[in-house]
Amino acid sequence: MIWLIRLVPAVMALVCIVLAFVPVRRGRIAHPVTAKATVTGSRTQMIHRNGSEVTAYAPVVRYETASGEITAASREYVPEWQYRYHPGDALEIVYDRQQPDLFVLKDTGGVWRRTALLTAGIGTLIAGAVLWLQYH
Repeated sequence: MIWLIRLVPAVMALVCIVLAFVPVRRGRIAHPVTAKATVTGSRTQMIHRNGSEVTAYAPVVRYETASGEITAASREYVPEWQYRYHPGDALEIVYDRQQPDLFVLKDTGGVWRRTALLTAGIGTLIAGAVLWLQYH
């Protein structure tokens, strides 16, 4: 039974490492195609957050599809303090081949998520190995 308890940190570390490589799905794109896009502007909309109205922003982007160039607005609105796009910024999107004006921004936060999970996983493995060596 004690050996099972000693395996907990290793299992937790392996779970973190595996989760670092699991892709995060944002939005529901049935027939995904990746494209490079250029921000041309933004749209605003009032949303309710924590009992108050806040102005939210969504980028308007231009990109090439198989049927030609499209300019469309994202359907994901975020509060002003989270909005970070400026006209002329280049970014990657994933659009629907059957409905090209429907797109989601490609996961750019994945780098931070992956780094944090790998750091936690590898750090836990190293700490567990050092403690095992020290006490055995």
